[in-house]
Amino acid sequence: MVGKWHLGFDDGPNYDYSKPLVGGPSDHGFDFYFGMPHSLDIVPYYYISGRKAVLAPTGSIGPRNTEGWSKIQGEFWRGGPISPDFKHVEVLPRFTAESVDYIRSRRGKQKPFFLYVALPAPHTPWLPTKKFQGRTNNMYGDFVAMVDDTVGQILAALDATKLAKNTLILFTSDNGPVWYDTDTKRFGHNATTPLRGMKGDAFEAGHRMPFIVRWPGTVKAGAVSEAMVCQTDLLATFSAIAGRPLADAEGEDSENFLPVLKGQREFARRWLITGTRLSHLGVRNRFWKYIPSLGSGGFSAPRKEAPKPGGPKGQLYNLDGDLEEKENLWLKQPAEVEEFTKHIELQKTAQRTRPPMELVRQLLKQSPRITTHRLNAEESDHKFLYHTISRDGRTLQGKATSRLRNLLLADADSTTRHEEKLHFDPGILLRFRVAKHEAQVAICFICNHWALYLDGETVSYTSLKEERAEVLAAVKAMFPKDKIIQGIPEKL
Repeated sequence: MVGKWHLGFDDGPNYDYSKPLVGGPSDHGFDFYFGMPHSLDIVPYYYISGRKAVLAPTGSIGPRNTEGWSKIQGEFWRGGPISPDFKHVEVLPRFTAESVDYIRSRRGKQKPFFLYVALPAPHTPWLPTKKFQGRTNNMYGDFVAMVDDTVGQILAALDATKLAKNTLILFTSDNGPVWYDTDTKRFGHNATTPLRGMKGDAFEAGHRMPFIVRWPGTVKAGAVSEAMVCQTDLLATFSAIAGRPLADAEGEDSENFLPVLKGQREFARRWLITGTRLSHLGVRNRFWKYIPSLGSGGFSAPRKEAPKPGGPKGQLYNLDGDLEEKENLWLKQPAEVEEFTKHIELQKTAQRTRPPMELVRQLLKQSPRITTHRLNAEESDHKFLYHTISRDGRTLQGKATSRLRNLLLADADSTTRHEEKLHFDPGILLRFRVAKHEAQVAICFICNHWALYLDGETVSYTSLKEERAEVLAAVKAMFPKDKIIQGIPEKL
């Protein structure tokens, strides 16, 4: 790992820096680390290599601000301890060089590597070097251009070492920018358009970030996905890539979006909890966005807003047609508000959002009955796969290029009932319900994967490889014969 850790060390104001620093990356699975403890505007300022301070922060530096910007913009940093070798303007170039050096050290080696580069930019202080000053009409834009150059250097290093074709690259950010209306008027540029709000807000600009992927041979260049993913999902996804599924007590809020990257499914999760404080703990469900209180909950004014008599107590938006979050549908959609309210309370009680496998096993034992469906592709489908659902005399048909797509197209209680017919990939679909829970097991022999879902969320997604017979036998063993309405086919 290279960059800012920002998750804390077991140190303190009077720490003896001749001793190892405990609680950092080296104690959380990383075998290489060069970086700093916090953001570049938080004291103390010093470099860390492994578990050791390169030089102790024995000096002192005063606070800094930039005229014409707010107190938390521009060249803002706090005053306090600093090491003799630490210069703020040199940090981003130093981290870039360390990242490039690490990649070069992997040249010709067969063992895969994982490099996490936590850039200090374009977070404050905005410190573009002379090469980038004047690239745009303001210092923030210049600093963004410098970040772009950093990414370019890392990609060039992968190309030069001939590692690029076999490397998955993800580029994203943790939150939106601090950019006020006065900045937009001054520079003619809105850093969050068309999103509402900024860093810290419950609105979309607070947390809806670019997520750029390069994976030659797996992710098509130029492709765009509407899938909703969260950075907590990286753990489950990387685990799936490495072939090491998560245990129940690992990554309790992490969903695997590897099928999305491979084009096998259009989305990874239905629900996503966002927000910076409990009063504005937002929830997304597809295009619906729920915020339990009024106001931004963050930096944008007003942060808090008292409900008016007869007015909405919170906020509800349909992002499909209102990405700017202008029309509050709280009073017009009471059923949606009720569903969101119940869901967030359920998640608070569960203290996790990824269902544990143990719950699935309990459901299997308790389920009064289980339905199975034979899945078939239309004979004429060569390029596209179709799914067809017939309900109440009406036929709904959709075109899909991804496998297993329609398993998550609708809520659990609205698809594949007994009176409905479903056609798509050759395989098996099993669905069962207990109380408010529904689970699904899908085995697809075109895409060579089997998937397990609970309440619409992915629990497991595993490649069959050459183990079709073994997997089929295992799934058949999971489902008691006396609970199966339609038998699992012996042959497919």
